[in-house]
Amino acid sequence: MLRRIARASTACHRIAREKSHSRAPRATHTTRAMSPATSPTSTSTSRRLVRGVVFDMDGTLCVSAALDFTEMRRRVGCETSDILGEVDSWNEARRTKAYEIIGEMEREALKTTVIAPGAMEVAATLDGMGIPRALVTRNAASSVEFFHDTVWTMAPFSPWLSREFKPYKPAPDSLLHICELWGCSPSEIIMVGDSAKDDVVSGNAAGALTVLLDSGRTGKWAEEFGVDKVPEQMVPHFVCADMNELHVLLTQSGHFEFKK
Repeated sequence: MLRRIARASTACHRIAREKSHSRAPRATHTTRAMSPATSPTSTSTSRRLVRGVVFDMDGTLCVSAALDFTEMRRRVGCETSDILGEVDSWNEARRTKAYEIIGEMEREALKTTVIAPGAMEVAATLDGMGIPRALVTRNAASSVEFFHDTVWTMAPFSPWLSREFKPYKPAPDSLLHICELWGCSPSEIIMVGDSAKDDVVSGNAAGALTVLLDSGRTGKWAEEFGVDKVPEQMVPHFVCADMNELHVLLTQSGHFEFKK
């Protein structure tokens, strides 16, 4: 069974290892358990320069009581955890039918979508420092437009990339594209999301710092697919319980130096 990452008293936590941020994307598929975390006040690393932050949407910036990925897999007929990847490998007729089901469930979920607690505070802090914020999601472009028009009340995330931008997460291409637009190195951005297999893998492959919002999805994934160790590429640099803890990590941990 997947070991829960230990919680430090200061709320958000750094994985007790330092990745090499200049290395090429990992090709290894070896697995290992998540390591115990250490306090964010640790002096094991120097402050990292951060020029931008990229966020996942569903389960990170917003939450919906209706979007159930387990039910989506059942209704679509997927046998793996990568719904979009598996669907895109099917023939056109089956793929079209699957996307109709996915789209119907996503539209239904929009009716119950609300901003995640603490998300506005994080965005306001970044805006106040002049740090750009982007959004990358495996959801459809129409859902992102609905989010910005109906749910999100601040300036929109820019750029934002939906699943129409391919290859989508967990491929690192969307993050690398954003870095080109921002004129910064991938090592100078933070990828924040609630999916170890999509958000963390994408960020790690790009060479970014990664923050997992540990909403329990990783443990659920481990139970559902019968794994007791998390692949190394799914291990984040930091783990926070929610956006409020992320705000503490960004503003009080001393790990980062933000620069326009």
